[in-house]
Amino acid sequence: MNVKNAIDRVSLPAPAKINLFLAITGKRTDGYHEINSVLSTIQLSDQITLLKTGKRDDISCICEEDNTLSGPDNLVCRAIDEWRKFTGDRTGVKVIITKRIPKMAGLGGGSSDAVATLLALNIINGKPLEQSALLALAEKLGSDCPFFLLNGLGHAQGRGEQVIDITGERKKELDGQRIFLFQPPMGFSTPLLYRELAKESLYCDSKWAENNVGKWESGMIPVDKLFYNDFGNVILKKYLFLKPLFKELNKCFGLQFNVSGSGSCCFSFATEDVSESQVRNLIIRSLGQNSQFWVSRICYG
Repeated sequence: MNVKNAIDRVSLPAPAKINLFLAITGKRTDGYHEINSVLSTIQLSDQITLLKTGKRDDISCICEEDNTLSGPDNLVCRAIDEWRKFTGDRTGVKVIITKRIPKMAGLGGGSSDAVATLLALNIINGKPLEQSALLALAEKLGSDCPFFLLNGLGHAQGRGEQVIDITGERKKELDGQRIFLFQPPMGFSTPLLYRELAKESLYCDSKWAENNVGKWESGMIPVDKLFYNDFGNVILKKYLFLKPLFKELNKCFGLQFNVSGSGSCCFSFATEDVSESQVRNLIIRSLGQNSQFWVSRICYG
C-alpha cells in the first residue's frame, strides 16, 4: 500500500513554549536581533488537524475559536506554501486549528501551529523530508520555529534559529514541573518592545548571557537563578501594574513570575502545595475578569 495515498487526515499537538532565559544582545546588520535564550515546551497546546481536500492547489485554514486566525494570512498557510515550493507537492489541504494558546502572549502559538503543519504534511505524504530539510523550512517561517522541531528544551542563539537540544540532568529536573501562567487583558507588540530596547540601549552583555546559561547547563546554579528576560525590563516600565502584582504574588505565595518572550503572558514555577484557586483569585482581582489564568506543566512528551 502506498503510504502517501493511504493517509488523508493527520492531527498533531502544537505545544506552547516559555522562555526560561532571554537575553537580547544587540541588533544585527540584517535587521534582526541577536538573542541568547533557553526555551521549554509546556503542556498547554493547540491542536492542528490537516486533511486532504482532493482539490489540487487548494489551501484553507479554519479556527473556530478565533475567526481572526482563519484564512490565508495565518502562518500555517505560509508553511504549506514553503512545503510546496520545496517538494513540488500540490495536494489540496485544509488545516483546522483548535486554539488554546493565547495570541500575542510570548508563548509561540503561531510558530508552533506552523511547525505542526509542516510535520503533518510530512506524515500525510509518507515522510519524504529528513529533519535537516524540515529545519530549513521552519527557519524560513520565523526565528523561533526551528525550536519546535526539537525535543522540547533548547538553547537558541543567532536570531533564534540556531538551536541545540538540552538533555541530561537539566531536562530531567524540569520535566513535569508545575507552572502557573496568566495573561493580562491585552497583548504586547514585539516590534514595539524591540524599539523600546533599542531606544534605551537596554541590550544585554553577550558574555554575561553565555556565562549564565553555561552555569545552569553545568548544574552550578538552579533554574530559578537562570530566569531572566530583557523584555521584562521594558515591560515592567511600560505596564506599571505588573510590578506590584509580581511582588504581591511573591509575598503571598512565594511565586517568582517572569515574562515569557515578548509577553504578555507571565509564568512561574509552583510547588504542589500552592493553591491554584487562591492565586487565580488574586490575579483576577488585580487584572479583572478579562485576564486569563492557566495551570500547566513542563512537558517533553
